[in-house]
Amino acid sequence: MKKILVTRKSKVLFLHKKSIVALLVSMTFSSFAEDYFDPNLLSFPNGSDRDNIDLSIFSKSGAISPGHYLVTVYINQQESGVKEINFIENNDGKVYPELTKENLDELGVNTQIIKGLSSLKGNEIVSDINEFIPDFSYRFDLAKLSLYLSIPQIDMKHQVGGYIDPNLFSEGVPAAIFNYQFSGGKNWQDGNRYSKKSSSDNFYATANGGINLGAWRLRSTATYTRNTFDRADSKTTDSKTKFSNSYVMREIRKWRSELFIGETNTGSEIFDSIPFKGIKINSNEQMLPSSLRGFAPEINGIAQSNARISISQNGTIIYQTYVAPGPFSIRDLYPTNMGGDLVITITEEDGTIKTFNQPYSALPVMVRSGQMKYEISSGQYNGEITNGSRKSNFILGTLIYGLPKNLTLYGGTLLAEKYMSGTLGTGFSIGVFGAFSADITVSSAKFNHQDTKTGQSYRVRYSKSLLSTGTSVDLTALRYSTKNYYSFSDFNNTGYDINQGIMPWLSSRKKNSFQTSLSQSIGKYGSVSLMASRDDFWDRNETVTNLSLSYNTNIKGVNVNTAYSISRTDDTNGKWPENKQLSLSIQVPFSLFSQSELAENIYSNYQLSHSNNGKVSQSIGLSGNALNNALSYSINQSWGNKDQDYGGSLNASYTGNKGNISSGYNYTESNRSVNLSGNGGVVIHKNGIILSPTLGSSIAIVEAQDAKGAKVENGNTVNSDGYAVSSYLSDYNKNIVSINPTTLPENTTLIDTSVNVYPTKGAVVKAQFKTNVGYQALLTVNYNGGFVPFGAIATIIDNNKEFSTSDSSIVGELGQLYLSGLQEKGIISVKWGNKEEQQCTASYQLPNNLPSDELIKQLSINCI
Repeated sequence: MKKILVTRKSKVLFLHKKSIVALLVSMTFSSFAEDYFDPNLLSFPNGSDRDNIDLSIFSKSGAISPGHYLVTVYINQQESGVKEINFIENNDGKVYPELTKENLDELGVNTQIIKGLSSLKGNEIVSDINEFIPDFSYRFDLAKLSLYLSIPQIDMKHQVGGYIDPNLFSEGVPAAIFNYQFSGGKNWQDGNRYSKKSSSDNFYATANGGINLGAWRLRSTATYTRNTFDRADSKTTDSKTKFSNSYVMREIRKWRSELFIGETNTGSEIFDSIPFKGIKINSNEQMLPSSLRGFAPEINGIAQSNARISISQNGTIIYQTYVAPGPFSIRDLYPTNMGGDLVITITEEDGTIKTFNQPYSALPVMVRSGQMKYEISSGQYNGEITNGSRKSNFILGTLIYGLPKNLTLYGGTLLAEKYMSGTLGTGFSIGVFGAFSADITVSSAKFNHQDTKTGQSYRVRYSKSLLSTGTSVDLTALRYSTKNYYSFSDFNNTGYDINQGIMPWLSSRKKNSFQTSLSQSIGKYGSVSLMASRDDFWDRNETVTNLSLSYNTNIKGVNVNTAYSISRTDDTNGKWPENKQLSLSIQVPFSLFSQSELAENIYSNYQLSHSNNGKVSQSIGLSGNALNNALSYSINQSWGNKDQDYGGSLNASYTGNKGNISSGYNYTESNRSVNLSGNGGVVIHKNGIILSPTLGSSIAIVEAQDAKGAKVENGNTVNSDGYAVSSYLSDYNKNIVSINPTTLPENTTLIDTSVNVYPTKGAVVKAQFKTNVGYQALLTVNYNGGFVPFGAIATIIDNNKEFSTSDSSIVGELGQLYLSGLQEKGIISVKWGNKEEQQCTASYQLPNNLPSDELIKQLSINCI
């Protein structure tokens, strides 16, 4: 039955028992072609004319009645989204899906080489595809509302896996998009005989985004920080506003490349990433089909208290948030093209600062045979680790080319006044043992009144994922640099003082550098992960080691995590000694003790940590989720030895339709603190403003008028203006944007429940859904002193051009007819045969005095 699917809210299904009997009987005999379905098998009210009942539609195997159906379309077993398809009856009496040439193009049919199809217009209907493709066949599964199309491969476009016709890619609509994040906190420190009573507060806010106009993208990051320290005899405030990473970019599709102008970074595959102001052209392998394509990282750590987490890159804070005591994992770093290691700073509630590095660089360089990747950049060095720098102008070029036998050659050169460097290397596959690369970089640098310094840097990198053993080596890299080797950043920063707040070793020249990141699954016994790095320097007599080794397992529902870590801690003397810590974390779900719904979302937590200075800290608490996981909360109590204060914390976070907000309160014997943070996204387009959770690089503006409150899959809900956002789309790929029909307002239906979009990088594409607002009604159709015959097909006559759709249904016993999408008045056409006396029309008008909360309207109408 056409569009009974609209009642997906499971509130009504009007198939009378004898209608069901008829359908069951028809399916029973469907294996026999052209069987006769005898109306005398059914019982009818007295006076019914069995001779006027035409049930021939049920006598054909797999037959359906003509009309519009919302179906999931499959082309050669590959899903291609949800569409409303009109099924029409041809002259031979068969019902065919009605498709246009444009539909066939999108499904991958090579219409340009098929005789007859090539001359049709894009929106021209192809009602009988067999006229053009004799071997075409289809199968419609009414129970699953799925349409399966089978088309010979010779009539399909020749394409590699994941190929998408470039003509489908969309640059999007003009719009302004922003992600924002803010966090702030205030701390009160009680005075004692050693220190005076004081308070401090801090605030951090950032907005990242810009404007789209055609193929051009303007992007920038604005950051504001303010820190205030107040005590009885003094008050100091430090604030800073900064714009960074400001650039315009666009794609150059013909070259499979993109152009950047402004503040950006060079790639990190060959040379170390260089922040600069200038121009860059580089290839983008995302424009290739997905099968021919050759990352922000996850940050993990452990907080001892209600701590502030700051993440910086190249001297710029790119992320800041608050976390509760215990292990934390940050997975929502804003997408960025910046390169360089990440520096993670943990500021505990008592002011203790710990820091560690997260290596962030490319995997070993490998491309397919015959493929090429390149970059050409020119501009001025723009690093901010030191207070000032040489800001040298430079030009850089790199090239990666794939050779046969799984071999890749790569190299590049960088030229500047008084500086040059060149790199040459190779990457190759070693089969089941992974991928490996090795290269050498030579540099020449001349400083004022000094001889030219020439040095070399040697690097090897390795990566492998062994699915059979559960081992994943994300990246292992080893580098050695001679004493007179200077990277371009070293050349620009040498002789300048490091900025306040920057770890002192970040401006030092590395001698040896090692980093690795790997994980190992142990099956039912859990998993082990390791992230480690170790650096020593030519101009500093020390090594900097960062280590995180953890073991995670689940024992009968109880999650256990043990970890050993090495980081650096800022002390009161301006030193950064090593902090070695062993920790244990246990989480017990309440569902082990109760099967109630409430218990399924509550956990008890215990944490213990032991540092190398003998301090032992412990905490116990509760955490959980509520409101369909929109609200998360935790409460903790902590204590420790060696004069450590006892304390507690309370944290809560809410994720809503327009963003996320979280807050916390923490106390100890000597201080108290509160914090508040939030994040979200803003889209400004010609029809208004949309607030949403954090946005990805490419998004879709979803328009669905009169569908307020409907939920967009992978997005938020439709606002009062009829708009929503699908927050994360994949560049240069097919993305299916869908609206959940069960969340539609009453009396609202969709023509299509999904739309395919193909965004270019950073695009804001439009996904428009046509809605049909109308009532659901159970009509009794009278005819000639009785009722319209059982099995008759009723169709709404709709003259609305914008929503040129018709609703059809089958008349049941006693002339009862269920229809949806009805306007307050209209005309219904009823047909139970091909003769003129076997059809009639009925006008209807729904009464105004019906209760507003009545879901199904009931009405008796006359058909003449």
